[in-house]
Amino acid sequence: MDIGAVTCGNPGSGVHVDAVDVAGLDDSALDVRLRHIGQARNRLEGFLAEVVAEKTRRSSSFDAANSLRAELRQSRHQADRTLREAEQLDKLSATRDALVDSRINSEHARILGTAAQNGPLDEAKMLEAAETQSPEQLRKTVRDHQNELAGDDGAKRFERQRRARTASFSLRDDGMWQLFALFDPVAAARIRKALNKATDDDWRADNRREHTADRHRRADALERLITRTISADGSEQPQGATLLLMADYDLVDDKLGRPRLADGTPLPPNEFHRLACDADILCGLFKEASTEPIWMGSTSRHPNFALRAALEARDGGCIGCRKEPEWCVSHHIVEWQHGGPTQPDNLVLVCHDCHQKVHHRNWAIEKHPDTGRRYLRPPWQEPPKPPAVVPTPLRM
Repeated sequence: MDIGAVTCGNPGSGVHVDAVDVAGLDDSALDVRLRHIGQARNRLEGFLAEVVAEKTRRSSSFDAANSLRAELRQSRHQADRTLREAEQLDKLSATRDALVDSRINSEHARILGTAAQNGPLDEAKMLEAAETQSPEQLRKTVRDHQNELAGDDGAKRFERQRRARTASFSLRDDGMWQLFALFDPVAAARIRKALNKATDDDWRADNRREHTADRHRRADALERLITRTISADGSEQPQGATLLLMADYDLVDDKLGRPRLADGTPLPPNEFHRLACDADILCGLFKEASTEPIWMGSTSRHPNFALRAALEARDGGCIGCRKEPEWCVSHHIVEWQHGGPTQPDNLVLVCHDCHQKVHHRNWAIEKHPDTGRRYLRPPWQEPPKPPAVVPTPLRM
């Protein structure tokens, strides 16, 4: 399909989205352009859900997710969301048809799909409402509709909400990290109360309170609630979690330089010194200008703390999908039971999904010939070619 001219609506409708210079359009024409783009997008969203559902039926959700990441270049998070929405719409064919016909948009479809997954739903009735209501109105309509269909004291709904609880932590394009979470009403009430109290305590203790926005104060309070504990004497202490900090040691000037997190994110010197006050010092020896440990061996199957820290510094997370180190296991390239040593050159970090690829789907662990970084190679991909060796001319 040529994305420069996407046919919208029913075949033969004559509605197209063509590449034009929008600077020459008046406001009315721009509104028409937006409507046509919306129709094209809704149609493509419906087609995408149909293709992904069929791909999943033919193979598996695992393979469908890999195709989304390879063909659409989606992130893991985005691919998971696309899979979830395709699965929902596969069970709501009338909703998917309405999306393709642009009688509803993708947000309407997501609301109905999520509702159908979490409780009883009269699809025809709610679809009729979706065609005339905004997404905000539809959410309330669906909520009231499901409460009416449940016909109990709310126990089933609460149980569904408990099962739907989730939390995720994702890296944004600007280098900031975003925390997303869903809680049932009871858990949310407890969290809200604790967060409000911590925010209020911070406000009362701050002599320059008018210079800090409420959203910043709530973020600071949430960080303290998660990362700090209150000791018996009422003082704050850091949680028993390990934060890996790195810096270069200058032998000449006898000082640390280039402070950074394990993923390479630079830290201001004052922030590095503040964090170091709460830390134990672990010395590691690495090759010059790299994060490759020279040697940090272990006589046991599982790496000790120092070796695990060295792996995190080198790999930065899963070598397959880049998931954070906290979700990774240390995998022996040559298996431990086959004599493989627990040393850096025989260990890599992989998440549980990528670990399955290695053991059950024949994915290979390779070392890039140029960068030296380890990565996972799928079985259908050719092994990397070593750099060409240029012969040294003989000197006479």
